[in-house]
Amino acid sequence: MAIALAASQDHIATVFDSADSFVIINAGTPEMQKIESLPPGLSAMQVIKILRDFRITVLLCGAISGFSQQMIEGADILVIPFLKGELKDVAAGFFANQLGDPSFFLPGCRGWWQRMATEKGWEEAPSCTERLRIQRRRGRS
Repeated sequence: MAIALAASQDHIATVFDSADSFVIINAGTPEMQKIESLPPGLSAMQVIKILRDFRITVLLCGAISGFSQQMIEGADILVIPFLKGELKDVAAGFFANQLGDPSFFLPGCRGWWQRMATEKGWEEAPSCTERLRIQRRRGRS
């Protein structure tokens, strides 16, 4: 499994479309990172191609439009949106299944996963790993 963090310098890009690079981390070796620069003006399909080329299964990002999120998720990539923070902290939070901590949420987006849990009928918001398992069970690996 590989994850991508939509980056702006050393932080998660506040808005996905303003990301200047992806930091790509292989889950087997979290200390191994690759930075892929993003030229401005890429289409959604070009971004998806970059993510697929690196075999990304999870995208961590800030605010993202519903259209972009649906396009990326349609390519079998789990999108975990509305995050903020330094890249190293967000990556550590992901691997420790602690992205539900309010310190990672953009202002105004605090209960986003909890609201999703309510809409989907879950008792509580699942961890990132659990969301991947649910997505795979639904045939979206």
